[in-house]
Formats: sequence, C-alpha cells, structure tokens
Amino acid sequence: MLTKQSLTCGAVICHPHPLYGGSMHNNVVEALEEGFISSGFSTLRFNFRGVGWSEGTYDEGEGEVRDVLAACTHLRGVLGQTARLVLAGYSFGAWCAARAASQVKDLEDLFLVAYPFSRYEAAPIHAFPGRLYFVGGSQDDISPLDQLMSVYREGGRRKVPEGAAHVPFLPGR
Repeated sequence: MLTKQSLTCGAVICHPHPLYGGSMHNNVVEALEEGFISSGFSTLRFNFRGVGWSEGTYDEGEGEVRDVLAACTHLRGVLGQTARLVLAGYSFGAWCAARAASQVKDLEDLFLVAYPFSRYEAAPIHAFPGRLYFVGGSQDDISPLDQLMSVYREGGRRKVPEGAAHVPFLPGR
C-alpha cells in the first residue's frame, strides 16, 4: 500500500511473521506508517509472499528478503533514485529488513521494532553501516532488552517503552 507524500524521502515497512498472523495491516506496522507520514515521508507497506492477496508461500525468510528488495526497488522507482530511503520492520519484518539492508543501494537508515533476537542472529544488524534506530519493550521475551542493548552501538537511537512486551502487538491478543 503506497502512500505518496514526498519525492525526497520514503520508508518501506515490513510486517511481523506471516505464520503467526502478521500482515501489512498489523497495528504496529500501521503505527510506523503513521509516524513516517507525519514526518513527511512517502510510505510503502506490503504483504510478504502468501499473505493476503500476495502470491507465493512462506519461504523461511529467504523469499521474504527478496520481497523487501522488490518493495525497495518499487519505491525508489516511484520516488526517484536520489530519494532518501528508510527500511523499517517489526519483529520478523525487522529481521527481514536487516537482512535486506546490505543489498539496498544508498540505504542510510534502518528502523527496527522488536527485533526478534531470541529467534534470529544479530549479524545483519552489525553489518549495516548506516544509522540504526531501535524500539524494544522492557518486558519483551522475543526481543529481550539486554540483547538489544548489547547490539546497540554509538550513533543509533533507541526507544524503550516501559512495560511493553512482544505478544500484545500480535493481532487478536
């Protein structure tokens, strides 16, 4: 779903795990979109393969990274090659965004909400040379705050909502 607002900056937003009900209509994904729009960005949120009306099936994160890259290519095509691009994701979407980031030309910013440190390695985050933004809950067992803090590096920004957990962000809970 493309919301075209600016030709100078855009954000691609990735949703949580498709096998657990994640889609571009997730409340956290929509909140991310609202935040970027209020900051003047055009946004593109999309469904990973096999979610909603998207073709294909879940691919253990491999095909989903290709989906992220395709979304970035599409948004750059709409905005122009010189537009600032931010890649954002929530949970599984944060992992996919981090894995795709090194393949997106001129990507400067990576915005990760509840990166699932307990499920996936942090190596893609360490490999990203641009600015990192983290949001993690103080009570999140899937994205433990101590692991977020251990990969946090100087120059990054973080937000820690006190008492926030991972599970309440899942639809229907």
